[in-house]
Amino acid sequence: MILDNENKNPKVYQWIQDNTKNGKLDIVTGYFTIGALTYLSNKLNQEINQYRMILGDIVSRESKDERPLDLLNENISIEACFTLNKLAREAVEFLKQQKVEVKTLEPNFCHAKAYIHQRESKNPREHYYITGSSNLTEAGIGLRVNNNIELNIAGSGDSPQYGELVEWFNNLWKNPKAHNKKTILNEKGKIEKVDFKEYLINEIQKIFKEYTPEEIFYKILYELYGVDISLNMKDPDFALKIGRLEDTKIFQTLYPFQQKGALSLIKILQKYNGAILADAVGLGKTWTALGVMKYFMREGYEIILICPKKLQMNWRRYLRKQMSKFESDNFDYTIRFHTDFQDTRLETNHSDGLRIKEYFQSEKPKLFVIDESHNFRNSKSGRYRMFMDEILKHKNNQNVKVLLLSATPINNNLNDIRNQYYLMVKEQDDGFYETLDIRNLTYEFKRAQTIYMDWCAKKDRKVSDLKLPDSFRKLTDNLTVARTRTMVLSIQSDLKFPKKNKPENIYETPTFIGNFETFYELFDAFPPYLSAYSPALYIARKEGVTALEDEQQRDMYLVRMMYILLVKRLESSWFSFMTTVEKILIYHQSVLDKIKGYEKGKNQTKIEVTSDDISIDEGDEEYELGKKRPIRISEIEAAGKLLKIHYI
Repeated sequence: MILDNENKNPKVYQWIQDNTKNGKLDIVTGYFTIGALTYLSNKLNQEINQYRMILGDIVSRESKDERPLDLLNENISIEACFTLNKLAREAVEFLKQQKVEVKTLEPNFCHAKAYIHQRESKNPREHYYITGSSNLTEAGIGLRVNNNIELNIAGSGDSPQYGELVEWFNNLWKNPKAHNKKTILNEKGKIEKVDFKEYLINEIQKIFKEYTPEEIFYKILYELYGVDISLNMKDPDFALKIGRLEDTKIFQTLYPFQQKGALSLIKILQKYNGAILADAVGLGKTWTALGVMKYFMREGYEIILICPKKLQMNWRRYLRKQMSKFESDNFDYTIRFHTDFQDTRLETNHSDGLRIKEYFQSEKPKLFVIDESHNFRNSKSGRYRMFMDEILKHKNNQNVKVLLLSATPINNNLNDIRNQYYLMVKEQDDGFYETLDIRNLTYEFKRAQTIYMDWCAKKDRKVSDLKLPDSFRKLTDNLTVARTRTMVLSIQSDLKFPKKNKPENIYETPTFIGNFETFYELFDAFPPYLSAYSPALYIARKEGVTALEDEQQRDMYLVRMMYILLVKRLESSWFSFMTTVEKILIYHQSVLDKIKGYEKGKNQTKIEVTSDDISIDEGDEEYELGKKRPIRISEIEAAGKLLKIHYI
């Protein structure tokens, strides 16, 4: 007989209720809810003298401050919301009975669903089986209606299928993969095996709590309209997938506000294929992004992390076999640098034998995670054009998602973030038309920029007076997760951030430079040359030799870029600036030592110009720097400029 939840056929719970008498009940289910579990206890407990249950995924674990367990998804009815404590206590009492045996499948997830009843009667027609799609949930067995279509076949014990199912269940019950112990990571991060039944009881006991009016309101909205308003997701499998993510070490390590951010980003990526994480500095964007990456790893996506070269260790430390605190999550992603996006740098081989460029162009679904994504704000730069034209727009990349990480997605004007949005829709102006009703991105940002500039021109401007178009706000609100420390503290008051001390100006320079109103004034005050990086400027020119002129131009260009780098580092962080200045000082000292050694011994020492220790990979241009160019000190002496290089 067919059992479903759509037609006039009987429901699973009706069949079980009408046909279960004294005897045993064996159940295999992917996952369950406490509402369905207590239904078994209330309706069948007097009839059943032995339960054997093989369970896959268990109910999701939630803390007091998190999304209510089975409240904001499809697993329990609205009536049950008001008596959840009572249901949870009944479920615990049911599991504590000696006649209830439970096992779990590790490391496999259980997709099978079966209900097998054997009466004490010897008449096989009084036994029954049910097999099909129904998990042991209220929606699965038909206690409540949802959008899923269930299909099951029920039959009596005199059919051949019954005997085969009994044998199949007994073999699975004895299978080494079926455990009465569950493997977990304890609070110290060590692997531990615990009794599975006790584990279930402890997990269900965690939800003995009252629910707020807001949480119940969300549930009512779901019941009325069939849409989970709080999660903004229509995928019925989403709760199950998130339940698995919540069992990972990375997710359990995140603060609640980071967990919320990760879940929001996952939903945005699922719906729009792109998202921006723009949390303020110090709020843990890296770990939040790792939570998102773990979710899509489990979904079968290739994860490609693109970052500035100087930040590679921030990410490499979490890869598998690096003995990080997330070792159990087996993070596996490819790391490339912003400056790699030119043909010659993507010719190296990937682990699967393909060239990196070919690997980026494969048909596999991909999640690109771009750290410091504001470096992709210029749509005319070489790295942007190659990433857009050669990678994102490649015919094989039909299933691609882009996660952008930046505390400062806007540096100059609104076009900065517009170009980052373009990465999500492959530079299509109408890319968000179907999902957000945005007809033209260029027009939307041009209009917003005009309003912003008009506001800036006002003398007594106030933030409250800035009225950007609703469509623009809709775009940014739906694609961006951005929190400040103040916002985080308003929702998680138990956190403590270090207090910022007011900066103390210390002037300890050989020559007092003074105060500058613009960076241009600052640049003009710098010494014209960093001599250790520009030795070609101290060689005498020879008529007809253009190569030397090229070298001198190159050295001047290098020094100018070094100054730009210094200002960027100062803008980024004082520590970063100090580290760079120390490297420049050490390098100049090494060159000075070579000159002094030459003056003593007149040896043929060369000055090898290099910027390898100071990676210049920022901005929008791919600077060709860092190549060694040996210059003989004797050439500088011959030009009469050896003393001059000492002091400039």
